[in-house]
Amino acid sequence: MGITYLRNSEIDKQKWDECISKSPNGLIYSTSIFLDNMSTSWDAMVMDDYLAVMPLPFRKKYFLHYVYPPAFSQQLGITSITICNEDLIYAFIEKIPKKFRYIEMNFNAANLFFLKEELNRLNYFLDLFPTYEVLYKNYSRSGIRNITKATENGVTIKENIDVNDIIKIHRNRFLDKVGVNDEDYNRLHHLLVQLKEKNQLFTLGAYERDGTLTAGSIYLVYKNRITFIFNGNTKASLDIGATHLLMDYTIRKHCTKPYILDFEGSDNPSFVRFYEQYGAIPEYYKAIKINKLFWPLSIFK
Repeated sequence: MGITYLRNSEIDKQKWDECISKSPNGLIYSTSIFLDNMSTSWDAMVMDDYLAVMPLPFRKKYFLHYVYPPAFSQQLGITSITICNEDLIYAFIEKIPKKFRYIEMNFNAANLFFLKEELNRLNYFLDLFPTYEVLYKNYSRSGIRNITKATENGVTIKENIDVNDIIKIHRNRFLDKVGVNDEDYNRLHHLLVQLKEKNQLFTLGAYERDGTLTAGSIYLVYKNRITFIFNGNTKASLDIGATHLLMDYTIRKHCTKPYILDFEGSDNPSFVRFYEQYGAIPEYYKAIKINKLFWPLSIFK
């Protein structure tokens, strides 16, 4: 296998994006526009003439280079136009330059392998091709109850909400206690603006009777996948089922079309309960942490 390490300036971004687009496991996180915006820096491993690729988002601290998962990038790993088997995955991992002394990387659900350093992480998705009536039958009683509650409380849904308004609601509630910082949010904003220009973004807002925006959702659209990348809600919205109505609106809007709704699932039990209320199906993806730092740094990381 002709696997080569390329610095960012050496990467042919057009060929890179063609690989992601043609691959059955190509996700929006691995597109160059996503990586350029969300990564501090990124290099890559490339096989042959971009038949398979693996991004290496990295940072440098003092004299150490380390690979890390950028904020809001759930699954990266290896994207391949050809069959992505275990041998290919091991070959890519083995070829990662030794200068990266610490590697923390999320692979994608199509990357199946076994390593002692691996972790299993959870995602949820829903096939939107069935009719709304069929999909609705798989809603849980609590999900239906919250949707009804939102309607009875006069909650209305509007499209094309400013992403800044949704981000502001999210930050006000969580006070940046979700593992991201100002730079991450700024990067996300720049990305979303560009994706909107490419018609790869849509936003929804839930409004109370008095016109107050109480919750909002941001979705990315790439190929046949609608990714629920970001949600903002007030504490009040949780009492009136606003977020449930937002999700129901999304399912109703896109049903009977060849889309997969990617919930960007989580290991958080409360999030899992929310996704399962819509009949979402679990899938697992791998993550690895490889620590080759020198002693005593290896102890602290």
